[in-house]
Amino acid sequence: MITDLQNAASDLDLTDEICVIGAGAVGLALAVKLARAGHKVTLLEGGGKGLETKSQELMKGFSVGHPFKHLGIGRYRVLGGSTTFWGGQVVPFDSFIFEERPWVAPSGWPISHADLRPYYDEAYALVGLSRAEMEDAKIWDKVGVSADLGDDALSLQLTRWIPQRNFAKLFRKDIDANTSLRIVTHANVTGFEVDMAGKVTETNAKAVNGRTLRLKTDRVIVACGTIETVRLLLHPLSNGQPAPWHDNPWLGVGFLDHLDSLAGEVEVIDRDRFHDLFDNIYLKGFKYYPKIRLSQAAQKSKQAVDVAAQFRFDNQFSEHLDNIKMFIRSLMDGRMPDNPLKIPAHLLAVLRVAAPLVWRYIVANRSFKPGGTRVRLALYGEQIPTRVSRIRLSPERDALGMQMVEVDWQIDGRELQAFSDFAGHVKAALERLGLANVTLDPQLEHEDPAFLSRIGDAIHQMSGARMGRNADEGVVDANLRVFGTSNLYLASAAVYPTTGFANPTFTAISLALRLADHIGENRL
Repeated sequence: MITDLQNAASDLDLTDEICVIGAGAVGLALAVKLARAGHKVTLLEGGGKGLETKSQELMKGFSVGHPFKHLGIGRYRVLGGSTTFWGGQVVPFDSFIFEERPWVAPSGWPISHADLRPYYDEAYALVGLSRAEMEDAKIWDKVGVSADLGDDALSLQLTRWIPQRNFAKLFRKDIDANTSLRIVTHANVTGFEVDMAGKVTETNAKAVNGRTLRLKTDRVIVACGTIETVRLLLHPLSNGQPAPWHDNPWLGVGFLDHLDSLAGEVEVIDRDRFHDLFDNIYLKGFKYYPKIRLSQAAQKSKQAVDVAAQFRFDNQFSEHLDNIKMFIRSLMDGRMPDNPLKIPAHLLAVLRVAAPLVWRYIVANRSFKPGGTRVRLALYGEQIPTRVSRIRLSPERDALGMQMVEVDWQIDGRELQAFSDFAGHVKAALERLGLANVTLDPQLEHEDPAFLSRIGDAIHQMSGARMGRNADEGVVDANLRVFGTSNLYLASAAVYPTTGFANPTFTAISLALRLADHIGENRL
């Protein structure tokens, strides 16, 4: 059931068992699991059913450190959150990411990979990937390709992609019919009320038209993206007093993203073998995407961060196809497409290569890249945590009177050595196998610190409310409860102490599913 606060006849005063804040990937997955288990859940979403300018304006902020180019991209205040626009790629974290690594300090999680493994399996099933092949070797066997790059420092890993990536559609039946789940849209959380014992007794929210909501629940779970999660916790309580977690030394500290950069130009020599290795694979309705990684053994021996590579293919065909995809996605999401009059020209261009595209997909189970494609080597990888990388509140305020956010993103710089060394391994492997010649960026090749200025973010915001064994080590404990409170939890990538190379969303979903079990086992 969906209630729109903006269209309510009067202000709302509600009571429920659990409040979940944020109806994106994590919030919806968590709320659905809790509701299916019989918990009474109210899910608060700041946006509406579709993307709206006024809701998006509430997400605005300021980049005040290393240029954070995607502060306004990839963060969506709408039912479904970023899943309404993302590609749907999911990758679990490797076991060593949870362990202490002195060269990526402060590292080490208060939970192990074994603690999360069953929830990765549950998350795969929840998002429609239970029938996907989980063993990379079997996939390579099915397409008849060897994934051996001839270098122990490199491995070729396949990522999985969700068939229905929009979670508002994925969980449509639960949203419409589960009587244990109530969703309130246009409910932008503005503060909490907390008693003397550290219990959150009330969550306050507001619509842009002034309509308000007061929600009393036994438990409150913030399931927003990293930046909004930290922003909400940095604010004082609804009465203007500091929150119990206000003085935590890690709140807003150690903000991370994946480091993204172009490493060089690739001249493909053996086109068939190159694309057999690096084009997308499609098997039985599932998509798999190859990425080159620095192996775990190499990371340990070199004391390097977790870094990966992929190839960016640039051609007019890709541009035409991307425009058609955006057009179709807009129609499916009920939005007016941009430049609809240009679609016939895009379709005509794609039809010119339709035959080889269809053959490659149906016969070879692969994607198709036409001739004349420019190929570039792109690197992205783990950022070393640094306390000077922070999220803060700005004195500027949004339309609801909430302080806007300042992102002071800072890069340690030691990552450059790993990026350079890894790029050298990739270049050598491609040339040794006769697949391609690679011209690396000279600044990267020579580990010139000037290269750091060209590193961007990957729209993978993480940390800023890290998990720890106690309040000196983090903002939340191993069960995601905020230190200093008895019933406030964070289900967000904001809790990551370290990141690895993997996209953050899948692990955040898995942590949320684990939290749901913890709540079920510890009913108040």
